[in-house]
Amino acid sequence: MNELLNDYSFFVSNMSPKKGRALDIGCGSGLLVEKLASYYDEVVGIDISNQMLDLAKSKRQLTNTVYLNMNAEQLNFNEKFDFIVSRTTFHHLDDIASVIQQMKELLNEEGRIVILDNVSEVETPPTYVYKLGAIQEFLPHCFKFGIKNAIRIYNHNTSKSWLEHLASDKYLSEQNYYDLYEKLLPGCQFHKMGWAMGVVWTK
Repeated sequence: MNELLNDYSFFVSNMSPKKGRALDIGCGSGLLVEKLASYYDEVVGIDISNQMLDLAKSKRQLTNTVYLNMNAEQLNFNEKFDFIVSRTTFHHLDDIASVIQQMKELLNEEGRIVILDNVSEVETPPTYVYKLGAIQEFLPHCFKFGIKNAIRIYNHNTSKSWLEHLASDKYLSEQNYYDLYEKLLPGCQFHKMGWAMGVVWTK
């Protein structure tokens, strides 16, 4: 499970047939953007965290990648995409239905949407869970990003503003996840992976 999430093979194995433009919603430090840039002409990553975007730009800025500060619930693009993805971001959103509708409108014909998000019978975990997660991730981040960047990520993930943001998270139970995405993306394929659920839908 962790290997699958870490190397992003779920997204690569479900890429769209056309390889024009791709969009990563909630791109964080740009790991998935960097991976997709090997396959697509242009990859756009959006996130609401300037700290994470700064890290992405400093570590993973390529000639065919663009990083933007943008709210996932207000997707403002004039051009469409062949591939729209999101990894562990949707539980932060207030209105998943609205975001899905915007994604569908931004998708080219034969384009594909791939979403991976957490499922949990506990709707909103307590704050200490996120703090423990940040501590557990610190050493792996040191090896992956270097100590300086690992400290930046840790400070971001344990900051008061970010923890307050996480306190508004709403996780879907497995059954509610099935019900919601089948309604919003009729005929989509589901992929259960431990605590996460993947969705693949082709326009």
